[in-house]
Amino acid sequence: MSNIRQYLAEAQNAAHESFSSADGFMDDVSFTGDEFFNANGVGAPAAPTSQPYIITVTSTSGAAVSDFEVLGSYENINNAGFTAGGNLVIGSITISSGISNITYREMLYQFMQNPFSVGLTYIQSATSNQVLETLTLNTRDANGNSASKALVPTIDPYQQQSDIVAMKYPYRIDGFTKITLRQVLANATVKLYFYPSDNINIARGLAGRAVSRQYGNPGVVRTQSVALRG
Repeated sequence: MSNIRQYLAEAQNAAHESFSSADGFMDDVSFTGDEFFNANGVGAPAAPTSQPYIITVTSTSGAAVSDFEVLGSYENINNAGFTAGGNLVIGSITISSGISNITYREMLYQFMQNPFSVGLTYIQSATSNQVLETLTLNTRDANGNSASKALVPTIDPYQQQSDIVAMKYPYRIDGFTKITLRQVLANATVKLYFYPSDNINIARGLAGRAVSRQYGNPGVVRTQSVALRG
């Protein structure tokens, strides 16, 4: 098992033990910034290691499903498609949590109350080419402002796996944020890993602590060294 696969397996089992919240909307509705909010480990060395929120999208359709949306907490929290187990079923596709003892519906509740900055996004699927499908971020605010940004996954030329993609696009997830998968391919299962780079939890203030917290590099992307010889 590669280092990346081992980390993702461990993170899936342990992530629910390490998080209690996550941080808010950007100063405007732009998705980009000058830094990754400590997602690459920049900043205080004592920052706790980032571990992901994980959602799983599973299709039973024999054909590709176009423009499929996930998240959108404010709109979807009371969707009639929720099962008793907290999964959301939309047509032939089920959205579930990839973290044990946490349901997808509980995730949406948390994202409504404690939005967060994402510094690193992982996409994983055993279905050929699913990880290369474009994602579109859509968000808005109560003033009516809206923004949309396409995220184009690219396989790192140094990696051996073709079923995992890492994207270092900074953005924030709150109750308005939706992510649209251009296509969910036939009978595909795709996992989305959202690694927080910072968060805000107002409840920390009750204990006299700072309400904001930054997270360090999760260590799933290894720096490549290239030696040039004369």
